[in-house]
Amino acid sequence: MIVEMKKITLLCLAEDATGTLDALRDVGVLHLQHVNDPGSADLAKLRDDHARAVLALNTLSQYSSTDTGTDGDPATVIEEANQILESRRKLDEKLTQLNDERTPLEPLGNFDPQLIERFRDRGIVVKLYRITDKTVPEPPEGVGLFMLSESARGRYVALVGGEDFEFPAREVPLPERRLADIDADIEGVRAELARTEARLTELSAHLSAVVDKVADIDEQIRYVEARDGMAAEGKLAYLQGFCPAGKVYRLKSAAEDHGWGLVLDDPSEDDNVPTLVRYPAWARVMRPVFKFLGITPGYREADISSAFFVFLTIFFAMIVGDAGYGLLFLILLPYFRHTKFRKAPAEPFRLLYTFSIATVVWGVLTGNYFGIDYALLPGLLQAVRVDWLITQSGSMTFSLLLGAIHLTLAHGWKAVIYGRDPRTAVQAGWICIVWCVFALARQLLVHAPLPWWFFPALVAGLLAIPVGLFLRKAWMDLGLMALDLVSCFGDIMSYLRLFALGIASVKVAEAFNGMAGDLAALLLSIGGGGGFLAFTLPLAAAAMAVILGVGHGLNIILCAMSVLVHGIRLNALEFSLHLGQEWSGFEYKPFSSRSAANLDAAA
Repeated sequence: MIVEMKKITLLCLAEDATGTLDALRDVGVLHLQHVNDPGSADLAKLRDDHARAVLALNTLSQYSSTDTGTDGDPATVIEEANQILESRRKLDEKLTQLNDERTPLEPLGNFDPQLIERFRDRGIVVKLYRITDKTVPEPPEGVGLFMLSESARGRYVALVGGEDFEFPAREVPLPERRLADIDADIEGVRAELARTEARLTELSAHLSAVVDKVADIDEQIRYVEARDGMAAEGKLAYLQGFCPAGKVYRLKSAAEDHGWGLVLDDPSEDDNVPTLVRYPAWARVMRPVFKFLGITPGYREADISSAFFVFLTIFFAMIVGDAGYGLLFLILLPYFRHTKFRKAPAEPFRLLYTFSIATVVWGVLTGNYFGIDYALLPGLLQAVRVDWLITQSGSMTFSLLLGAIHLTLAHGWKAVIYGRDPRTAVQAGWICIVWCVFALARQLLVHAPLPWWFFPALVAGLLAIPVGLFLRKAWMDLGLMALDLVSCFGDIMSYLRLFALGIASVKVAEAFNGMAGDLAALLLSIGGGGGFLAFTLPLAAAAMAVILGVGHGLNIILCAMSVLVHGIRLNALEFSLHLGQEWSGFEYKPFSSRSAANLDAAA
């Protein structure tokens, strides 16, 4: 449920603006909407400090120090870390320059260019050339040719003569210094880089202090933004924001204590209202998913977390599609929860438990257990399989049916929101079209006959949609109706990805099982025929274990990626488009201190 907001205008004495902000921060319920654009020198400096602190934090978090002390001054740590980063940037640039200088000299070998200059002063001419032709030209008479190196770029030669000469190849200019000198500089830069890495590792011992410092600066920024965002009229100052309707009493109580004036209004259509979602207890596991995706419903949009959770669970189960994988997840999740991620929030694990149980159920219904041949399964597991779901026509039909139900829910939801508005007729028409598209897709894909209700529903949909749009004078939507009909067909067909991905998961598992079995059989046949069975048996077992472990592990990773890409897409794109959900919102973030925010979260 999206929580109702009230628009608040708070008035106070201009001379008491600072005290008002301090008290308002302790109340911690008002999401500020700045009356003036914040922009002071103090704010600019804080934002610069924040950027430097975040840069230091991101850098130090990549290192792991055995020292866990946190008593270092965070400002000093941040400053030194930034200085080291700047120094490292310059060292990287110098290393690049040295490598660029070294690359053309490497084929020439290590020599002293000054020696060649001294030879020239004594009448001995030494020139360097790069030959790209397949054959080496003959040197001039009285000139010696010495091969230095040969590579894909050509042959490098040195020609030595008693006087100046010409040679039909590209002359290489003399370097300014020896290759050994460049290598020494490179080693020096690398040593300095190693020292910077070591120092960053030492500084990472103070990571928690830096984290706290970043949070402190962030809180200061919010405070100064609130101060700069206030407006003043004579002796009065005022600010505006939004507060959940259920928490307005806290503002009223504070107003009475501090002598503030409060004006409460309902948000207008033009107001940019933040969104606070109060999830149902059983759908609260979706909160980390939405945070991971970075999507928030608009204040006037629908909270679809419940539908998102139900259908994403079904999609996960169908895409992974293997009861063995689901059982494996259920076995591993407690280990990771209680050992590796003991301090992590519980919600992601509850979500994964739900996904795993659903995967087990779907795998049992389809008879999939690590890709094992159905004929080798125990009789009980064979008995509970639903044969219709494993046929191509049945699996396709189920995927299309799921899509029709999903999109029907979207249009039905929209119709409930519209109530007695003519747009409700439009949504009813689209529901008819969705089911007609479902029937038509079945007819095209699995040659199922069109049901008796197809043509009546088609006529009803094609009448209801334009009539409702006409009554609403939605001329643009009316003009785009033909395109929307084609899009609806594509959206229903999009749910076939569930069928395709489920089949792919099973086939990949079966392929790796076959590879492991074939290799084991080959090794055993070699051992049995030559009397080396005692040697090849453990080798065959080890080979099977490696192939099965790598193969099924890779399959699980591919399934997880498919869920992220396709399972979420069907909810966040197809379903949301039919619902009119644009995810245009931004999160409600009240102006508060960290201590007040923690107390409010605990409450």
